[in-house]
Amino acid sequence: MRSIFCNLISILFFASTVLYAQNNSIKDIALIYAEGKIDANKYTNDYFGLTLSAGSGRFTEGGFLSPVGKRARLIDVQADADNWDDKFEIAVLADLMTQHPQIQSSKQYIHSLRQSFEKQGMETYKESSTIVSNLPFAYVVMKINNRTQIHYRAIYTTLLKGYIFSLDVSAATPEKVSEALRQVTLKDE
Repeated sequence: MRSIFCNLISILFFASTVLYAQNNSIKDIALIYAEGKIDANKYTNDYFGLTLSAGSGRFTEGGFLSPVGKRARLIDVQADADNWDDKFEIAVLADLMTQHPQIQSSKQYIHSLRQSFEKQGMETYKESSTIVSNLPFAYVVMKINNRTQIHYRAIYTTLLKGYIFSLDVSAATPEKVSEALRQVTLKDE
């Protein structure tokens, strides 16, 4: 009986997500990816209202569409400075929510990521929530020790326009992660 109830809840959640998508015309990820623009030192994506400044970094060829599922790495910026403390990377990720009917909040998504990272040997530095450009984000910061140097990787996630929208930020210290995150602005619609 419990199994039937759980299946019914899953079906209802999936159906409501599909109806939301139809009623709010979620744009296909391939179109969102294609419409992203780099102009000098800034990347913009109108669908998400995103502006990403490269700062002291440069945009790379790291963006891609996943051949499986409805997800993309929209853009990637890296600062390959000579000084370890000045290196950073920011990737912008979007994953269609209907591909993950079990995910109902950004906090739940981040918690799942944290568990996955811990299984890979990363150490949790901090898991919390914050506001980025007036939008609520859940986030996790992981400490990574690669034997020669320690660095930090943070994933900031919000649910935005039918997508699990994430900022994947890496830097030498948690403070440098926060500094790199300030290069991102989102229009609150």
